[in-house]
Amino acid sequence: RQMCIRDSNDIVAVGATNRPNLIYGLGLSVKWKGLDVNLHFQGAGKSQFFLSGKCIRAFSEGQWGNIIKGTLDNRWVDADTAEKLGIAANEDPNATFPRLSYTDQGNGNTTIYAYTNNYRNSTYWLRDGSYVRLKTVDIGYTLPKALVNKIHFNNVRIFLTGTNLLTWSSFKLWDPEMGSNNREKDPLSKSVTLGLSVNL
Repeated sequence: RQMCIRDSNDIVAVGATNRPNLIYGLGLSVKWKGLDVNLHFQGAGKSQFFLSGKCIRAFSEGQWGNIIKGTLDNRWVDADTAEKLGIAANEDPNATFPRLSYTDQGNGNTTIYAYTNNYRNSTYWLRDGSYVRLKTVDIGYTLPKALVNKIHFNNVRIFLTGTNLLTWSSFKLWDPEMGSNNREKDPLSKSVTLGLSVNL
């Protein structure tokens, strides 16, 4: 079996920057009788990043072996390792992810950096960080003036507000707005609020 030792002599710049080169937003408002709907969309484009970190590269930082669900699917597993672990072998050269490596391998005086080769930055690990998000949606209903005046109020509005409810992105492993390449930041939370606004 031949093993290939790679070096850094063929490295070239690829992709866009990991900070978006384009940030945009769009607001829409509709009002009909007492009903009002307000939408705010936010997006970012021209951004790419490399997958990295221990959540993608198991065992890359000491004894850590937990990785994101789904990144074990269709991993390359040689027959010897599969037999030791009691799992099915997968030597498909088009496997979605490379083999899991715990340590670098050596053969005498030459060290073969299998782990380094498996995860060397390339277009294989490059992901599109662009997204469009429904940042805020606000739906409200203002009670009729005649009814409100009878209960001695000036204005009463019932509303439902949601934030970060929907995101459209080709990247699915985590929230693209996190600006993270390793899933080690907390994602933005979704929230829904039901409220009542009263003007005396």
